[in-house]
Amino acid sequence: MSEGVAARRVGLIAGNGVFPLLFARGARRQGAQVVAIAHHGETDPALEREVDEIHWVYVGQLGKIADLLSARGVREAAMAGGIGKLRAFRNARPDLRTLKMAASLRNFNDDALLKAIARLFEGEGIRIIGSTDFLQEVLAARGPLSRRALTAEEERDVALGREVAAAIGRADVGQTVVTRKGHVVAVEAAEGTDACIRRAGELAGEGIVVVKRCKPDQDERFDLPAIGPKTIDSIAAVKGAVLAVEAGRTVILEAPEVARRADSAGIAVAAW
Repeated sequence: MSEGVAARRVGLIAGNGVFPLLFARGARRQGAQVVAIAHHGETDPALEREVDEIHWVYVGQLGKIADLLSARGVREAAMAGGIGKLRAFRNARPDLRTLKMAASLRNFNDDALLKAIARLFEGEGIRIIGSTDFLQEVLAARGPLSRRALTAEEERDVALGREVAAAIGRADVGQTVVTRKGHVVAVEAAEGTDACIRRAGELAGEGIVVVKRCKPDQDERFDLPAIGPKTIDSIAAVKGAVLAVEAGRTVILEAPEVARRADSAGIAVAAW
């Protein structure tokens, strides 16, 4: 960086999982300073070692987040990592600006809530950028991601899952559908992907096909579908057969390890 040119300062509003750490590393590799806002009970404390500064808040303290970022000269921020819905219901500590935002909403589905949060920050002069802006390499590439190819029957189950996932996405219910032998076994709701997979395995037994895709009207700045080694472990635990995701719109966390575990379990992983 040339002398006298200030580093780009980027806010990171961090949820759980490894994604906030990957975002921070990617942003700093590209010369940005990262100011992280971490959530008690959600964000991995290891994030402290990956950012230039970090501040801890409770879920629901949106006004405090905006004030912290503004005070540090941050004018753009990304939302990376999830917030556990059930824990959020129990542990949220909404501040006044959060309550005012909530009062303006007609429903609290994921899409409406995330867009309202983005509008709140943008009203405070903080532009929300994409969570993959510094991490294009983590998006799934089209084609097979493991050694085993899908059978013709599995391909038909993936096609069914894609169709149903689009339908539940339009209703903003979830991003995951599980099928088996031409039947829909489970759809994701508030419990999350891993719990949905476990439930499907209990209902249908081995050989389930797991499909994840973006909602049709997805705001790609946040809440992109994501998979990682834990996803493969959940499928392997119920002797599942397939994981299919949407190319270019699904985040793959630790892709080499995803492929290794899938191959070890005989799971076919592919992006359409």
